[in-house]
Amino acid sequence: MLVIGGGPGGEDCARELADHGRRVIMVNDAPLPGGECLWRGCIPSKSWRAAADRIRDRRHDADLGVLNTAEPTLDWGRLDAMRRRVLTTRGEMALKTDKGVRIDVREGYAYFDSDHSVVIAPADGGSPYERRAPKPGAAGTRITFAGAVIATGAPPFVPPIPGADGKAVLTSDTVWNLDAPPARLVIVGAGAIGLEMAQIFVDFGCVVTVLEARDRVLPEVEGEVATQLAALLAREERLTIVTSAAVRGIDGPPGAAVVRYAAGTSEHTVDADYVLLATGKRPVTGPLALERAGVETERGAIVVNAHCQTNVPHIFAVGDVVGGYMLAHTAGHQGRVAAQTLLGHEAAYDERKDCGVIFTRPQAAFVGLSAEQARAQGHDPAEIKVPFSIDAKAMITGETAGFIKMVADKATRRILGVHFLADHADTLIGSAVLMVSAELTLDQVASAIHPHPTQTELFGDLARRLLARLRRTARVSG
Repeated sequence: MLVIGGGPGGEDCARELADHGRRVIMVNDAPLPGGECLWRGCIPSKSWRAAADRIRDRRHDADLGVLNTAEPTLDWGRLDAMRRRVLTTRGEMALKTDKGVRIDVREGYAYFDSDHSVVIAPADGGSPYERRAPKPGAAGTRITFAGAVIATGAPPFVPPIPGADGKAVLTSDTVWNLDAPPARLVIVGAGAIGLEMAQIFVDFGCVVTVLEARDRVLPEVEGEVATQLAALLAREERLTIVTSAAVRGIDGPPGAAVVRYAAGTSEHTVDADYVLLATGKRPVTGPLALERAGVETERGAIVVNAHCQTNVPHIFAVGDVVGGYMLAHTAGHQGRVAAQTLLGHEAAYDERKDCGVIFTRPQAAFVGLSAEQARAQGHDPAEIKVPFSIDAKAMITGETAGFIKMVADKATRRILGVHFLADHADTLIGSAVLMVSAELTLDQVASAIHPHPTQTELFGDLARRLLARLRRTARVSG
């Protein structure tokens, strides 16, 4: 079996196949596996987020009687050293595990020369921290395969903005090369990456302006979550978010960049030391020579079914390269689905049960469907919301902003989705994932014993409240 790509999707797929005794070659474009998530995405950004959290949390120390901690100082060199140490350690651990389960890991680039063979061209050396461009058609080693899984990810999308190729312009790939936090930063895009980075750099002392082309932030999350988060961010010092903004151009070198944009009928400029493009990701499949294998694409993404199978039955694709939710855990799950299907087992990816966390403060998170999505899919949904302002633990820690919202089907009482705006959504969402994935009902969650005092007990409270509402409605209608 052949796996092209050593990120979460490719690695999970390769390990699943190897665990079942299959011989696996995994082609990775860097010396160590991990892909974008480890080297340029999830893990390095959470290293920065952890430092920003320590700074932000100091604001509440005085409320708890802890004094003289309100003026922390960031040592960028130490933070960067820690980040690199974690990434390298994780990468080395992953490679050791891959080799331990007898995956044949090869550094290089693979491109198809038929539907049952690829050429593996050698990589040109370099660091796993940096994305390296493959060389389509380069000479290399030809191998044949019975089944293949494409897991090559998707690079940052650079929109056709005049000046977007300037030296003052960064992407989620290159922002890690900063020598220090800039004093002034403009971020183009208010999706997950844009808002996470915006608040992190604000916590690091920067003045940040976010320019978003759409009329709202975070289109990927439930509407009320996005609206309330936007309102909270509007109160942040040193942070300005402009929606419905069309960026016209970027001029100037690092330290003296100027961004020109239109908002409504007015033209504006904003000065910056750097400009970060956070305008999403798009698959780049050209170097794979998919046409030689007959694999179909649509708007740049590889077309797959629920089993992650392409139109060529023995070739699969997973992760960012197929579009949809471009999330590490989505890729990993799809990789396991592809492996199970190749092994002859029944497995499928169900986007209705997927989830995500945006690491702002408070965090925006979701699992499953919103009420609007549920209605569009034929359900008759009911929803219930509890604010953190009533929660004792949130009061103690000064984290009362936000809420949890639960969505259920009225007829079956099955929980369809849970949505968060919460400081600790990343630790709370696991319970909600199990509810939606296991198709639990309100009755089951309501009758479970939840520990006190924790914030997970809010799930039981939500379920009981929604059940009571449904019973009242049934009595009135009956």
